[in-house]
Amino acid sequence: MQFGVLQFFSWPGRRVPLPEVYQRAFDHIDVMEHAGYDAVWLAEYHFSTYSVCPSIHMMGAHIAARTKRLRIGTAVSLAPFYHPLRLAEEIALLDVLSEGRVNFGAGRGFDATEYLNFGVSREDSYPPVS
Repeated sequence: MQFGVLQFFSWPGRRVPLPEVYQRAFDHIDVMEHAGYDAVWLAEYHFSTYSVCPSIHMMGAHIAARTKRLRIGTAVSLAPFYHPLRLAEEIALLDVLSEGRVNFGAGRGFDATEYLNFGVSREDSYPPVS
């Protein structure tokens, strides 16, 4: 059995400085690394204080640099907001930088605000049903 944690970067009410939000999460991730957890999973969110992590690939690179064994999962990379080749390149780069520790997950997301702000139609984010 393997154990991982879905790490959010919650910023409810913006009550603390944003660097403190990240530092608390990094402290949790350090505990996971030393306690023998298998993976940390990062969720991509935009325009929200639910989790302030608009680039899980960049966050993953930072985590890879501060850990040695913990796998880094994307849960999920929001595929509709990337060109497919760009997404593949970012994940491949993260996998190289982490020395092969990436667990990749992609999805459509659900937040209408993200679709609106990125100018992407939800209907265009999946193939038409025939």
